[in-house]
Amino acid sequence: MFWFLLFLAVVAVWLLVLALLAKKLWGKSKALLREFGAAQSKLDAAMSQDRVRA
Repeated sequence: MFWFLLFLAVVAVWLLVLALLAKKLWGKSKALLREFGAAQSKLDAAMSQDRVRA
């Protein structure tokens, strides 16, 4: 019985660690996508100004 409870505790800790890593990666990916969207809109604006000049 003791070994089973120890196993459950280890599994719970691993799940907690994986959840924290997933949360951290989710935050980083959201920030990266936000930066990509801003860069894309700047690029679109620059290309439309270039078309106006040409």
